[in-house]
Amino acid sequence: MSEQNTVKSIGTMKTISGRKYRGTLVAGETGAAFYEKGKDAPLVEWKYTRLHRLDNIRRGGTSSQVTVILKDDSRYIFDLDYGLKVYNQMDKNWADKPVTTKTRGDELHRLAELRGEKIQVKKHLITRRHPNRSIAGDIGIYLLLILMGLAMAFPLIFQIGASLKPLDEFFRFPPPVWPAHPTTDNFADLFVTMGQSWVPFSRYLVNTIFITFAGTFGHLIIASMAAFVLAKYQFPGGRAFFAVVTTCLMFSGYVTGIPNYLIMSRLGMIDTYWALILPAFAAPIGLFLMKQFMEGLPTALIEAATIDGASTFGVFWHIVMPNVKPAWLTMIIFSVQSLWNNSAATVIYSEAKKTLVYALGQIQAGGIARTGQVAAAQVIITAVPIIIFTLSESRILETMASSGIKD
Repeated sequence: MSEQNTVKSIGTMKTISGRKYRGTLVAGETGAAFYEKGKDAPLVEWKYTRLHRLDNIRRGGTSSQVTVILKDDSRYIFDLDYGLKVYNQMDKNWADKPVTTKTRGDELHRLAELRGEKIQVKKHLITRRHPNRSIAGDIGIYLLLILMGLAMAFPLIFQIGASLKPLDEFFRFPPPVWPAHPTTDNFADLFVTMGQSWVPFSRYLVNTIFITFAGTFGHLIIASMAAFVLAKYQFPGGRAFFAVVTTCLMFSGYVTGIPNYLIMSRLGMIDTYWALILPAFAAPIGLFLMKQFMEGLPTALIEAATIDGASTFGVFWHIVMPNVKPAWLTMIIFSVQSLWNNSAATVIYSEAKKTLVYALGQIQAGGIARTGQVAAAQVIITAVPIIIFTLSESRILETMASSGIKD
């Protein structure tokens, strides 16, 4: 590259595979190149005609971050001492950059980023996403959504209210949704009852947490690796194997209960934690979900990482898994719900190895006097899946709304 009309800056370059290089970025009138420290030949070089997108974020002082995305999906992130100068040089000579309409707010944001400032944006109380729809239409849709939301939330509200009812309010007719005199005695009595068992309550809880964590983690890793191979590699029998997985989705746990018991018995895993953990690894829902989502990832993204020197496992762990985060969060929800609510009464016989759901279920045998404790136990059992879903709700909904990045 000619030394005339060029702008240089020392910094680091990060590739799509996560590798970092220290060197100098040189931007000229026709293109730019990055020279690794101590090397004469450019490590990366491109003409401005190959550019697809340029971004610049000021770090503070004269340093800033410049992101370069080429038309072949190659991506390079530069942390430069004089990044703004290099960015302006490339942007000035990038003749065929796409024209985008900008509002006054967009321009204010751009100038604020260059100065390292933030702009406070005033948000309107109501934002019209569909200006071609009448206000009456908006009101009707919101009323329908509110009614559907109340119908879905009613069972949960009723369950929580039941756990707070004193015993005399359980048998009123019609049953009140919310107790007239709320009390937490049901929860206190539940822990007292569990504490009187010869196996401590904490033991049931530890058993459930261990089974749920181990089964979910193994399911996530095995299903993700298998889905990656099925989605991005062609091999004999791949379609037939996925067809078998899809067929397995039709069978419920009641149908597979006896074959599962026979297999675990032959393996000598009855009355062990593995009788629950191992079958969880092979649950077909996770493989199906991950494979369908990974098919939406652009192959060019994986090929670019491979060209940069990333191994197959490196591509899977550093490129694929972060991009399918909504899918594996959804899979975690399904796995946790299945394992947490599994009483394991058919494969685990030792009291010290039984789960929390089984122990809480035994309280129901106590008759009418333990009705309040049963309601409290149901709230505890239901709470864990709901909390996990609430914490990861936005990511999980992405799985249902999209199928990932498209080529």
